[in-house]
Amino acid sequence: MTIVLAGDRIEGVRPSPAEPGGPGHVWNLSRYTALPGLIDAHVHVFGSGDPREPNWFVREVTELVPTVAFNCLINAQRNLAYGFTTIRDLACCHYADVALRNAIEAGRLEGPRMKVCGIGLTSTAGHMDRAKGFAPGVVVPGPSAIVDGPDEGRRAVRANLRYGVDFIKINATLSELVRPLGGLCSPEMTRETMTAICETAHAHGRKVAAHCHGGVGVTWALEAGVDVLEHGRFLTDEQLDTMAARGVFLCPTLSPEAKARDLGLVPPDPHLARWQERARDAMYETVRRARRAGVTIVNGSDAAMPGVRHGEGGAYEMAQLVAAGLSPMEAVVAATSAAARCLGMESEIGTVEPGKLADLILVEGDPLERIELLQDLERVPVVIKGGRIVANRLPAAEAASLPAALGQSR
Repeated sequence: MTIVLAGDRIEGVRPSPAEPGGPGHVWNLSRYTALPGLIDAHVHVFGSGDPREPNWFVREVTELVPTVAFNCLINAQRNLAYGFTTIRDLACCHYADVALRNAIEAGRLEGPRMKVCGIGLTSTAGHMDRAKGFAPGVVVPGPSAIVDGPDEGRRAVRANLRYGVDFIKINATLSELVRPLGGLCSPEMTRETMTAICETAHAHGRKVAAHCHGGVGVTWALEAGVDVLEHGRFLTDEQLDTMAARGVFLCPTLSPEAKARDLGLVPPDPHLARWQERARDAMYETVRRARRAGVTIVNGSDAAMPGVRHGEGGAYEMAQLVAAGLSPMEAVVAATSAAARCLGMESEIGTVEPGKLADLILVEGDPLERIELLQDLERVPVVIKGGRIVANRLPAAEAASLPAALGQSR
């Protein structure tokens, strides 16, 4: 096949002629596999994923704000290097995600396309309440705002809209409070609070993504109108049927527990360690049941969690989706067209077809035969974003034939 690029768009896709002709540069790389630019729909650019990185609670009071911003840039660019031309950030510190998105869109910095939520919304003693574990009165900055009722929820949504966020992230359930009791999860926000948040966000054209694992809090979140469920380790068949009927996406983020297993990372908290084992036992089967129920599954790595590095983590997540029962093609779809729909970007990215942005990657080998190829940076030698070469790791002879700006190319 020949993919014709014009400016930052795909002009056409057609069978290759025996003797290529016509205007523009012809670049024969038929020994590679072409894919749309990949999407990681759940990352946190303020953390690298290095297990040796200091705990976030410590860094939040020791790092300068510019340091946070520099780290965000480095981590975002690592996604781009691996072929993830678009990422969705699920809460950041100091609105650094918003600033980075704006700088990339303005062309001042090189990086992936970003969808950002700014500050995540949590509740007192909730999953992202940064006062947990500290003496009363100690305030620690973090990627979250406390919301304990409908009015506070509306106000928090509007505070994020003040900075032009793309979507809203909430915490519907948490596990921390019930782990010592042997529980799996408990509700965090009330149904009324989540309803107020969803109504306010939807009124202004923003989707709502909900951190959750299971239990009645998930049911409340679905009734409130959330658009995407993140994680979802312990979802019931009834909840999955509701998601399928309402078009709610599932971003299962299998990587944190899987990487902990692979690397032998055991949390010092024994309650968390036991919970992770139970989550690991359940999460692959939950994805299998979600697939059977017709839920749209999207690729999201939760990069920044211990062991889940940006770029590589997004490709690792695709392999975990295959381990959970998706075919390699379904995993590719989860990281391309399905994720594009989840982000509301299906008219611009996610497939290789005329009119779409020219976001493409070239892979040495066939990911449908070995999905793990995408985890090897050297097997993804070319990354194209908007018709521009942003990574060129080809052998010298092939690399020299490739112009920096493709312009009118095939």
